[in-house]
Amino acid sequence: MDKKALIEEIVKKEWPMFHNVNGEDRVDCQEDPTTFYNMRTAQFDVWNEDALESYNKDLDAAIEAGRSLVKEKYIWMMEHTDPKGFEAFKGLLPEVSEKTNALVADIWKIMLEQTEELRKTYPLLALGGRPLHASEEKEWASIETYQTSELRTFSEATLEKLLAHIKAMKEAGEDFVYKIQENSVTCLGYKDMKEAEIAMMGQLMNEMGITVEADCPSCMKGFDDAE
Repeated sequence: MDKKALIEEIVKKEWPMFHNVNGEDRVDCQEDPTTFYNMRTAQFDVWNEDALESYNKDLDAAIEAGRSLVKEKYIWMMEHTDPKGFEAFKGLLPEVSEKTNALVADIWKIMLEQTEELRKTYPLLALGGRPLHASEEKEWASIETYQTSELRTFSEATLEKLLAHIKAMKEAGEDFVYKIQENSVTCLGYKDMKEAEIAMMGQLMNEMGITVEADCPSCMKGFDDAE
């Protein structure tokens, strides 16, 4: 199976888990398979085939056991966002080994470094997203909570393969987090990260009643210099 077909198979298995995670009390995004497909594909396109094949096996094992990895991810998120709710649902979670927690920590360490760097380069895009650290959470779950909760649903084998891939990318001068974000903004219709950052600047300035061309002609200078 080639990589594209493998990704499509994975997302096809994930969609029912995501669509049904809240039962009948679903939110709008759970009725939007196209956006789900695009965003998950943007992520998995950056994985290598070894990690994808391992995760596909995780999904098969979960389906056979009647588990939903998406539901488990959201329960893990509740550990930080809703501790009382987490106490009520944590019995549904499989036991997580020390090795799994160590692998999750190693992956998140690299992702955190790359995300911090990404936010320095594209600060306006960061304003429209989740807070980075769990300690910054208010209304939204942080990137840290979201990512580490999802990683905890992966098998040790998948985590090992994903960590090896991320490290190999880093050694080759490639940025795992940047590539996922770049894929994501492309799915949203932007040419690249720069165009998405400029669009965010325009949106923020419009909300303040400022017209870039008339009120702040120098606002584009930094972007022009980056060419």
